[in-house]
Amino acid sequence: MTDRNGQQPQQPTPTLAPQPNPILAEPATPATCQADYAQAADVRARLGWTTPA
Repeated sequence: MTDRNGQQPQQPTPTLAPQPNPILAEPATPATCQADYAQAADVRARLGWTTPA
């Protein structure tokens, strides 16, 4: 696709400034790890990974 001048449109320039890292925003505590593990149960099930009973 070309613009009215017959040139290709430019892609937006990505932001080069440092971005905050959401992984480092909260400390990894046993409670946060347990919550993250519980939220990923559906992913493990789709991958065929099961937890020992």
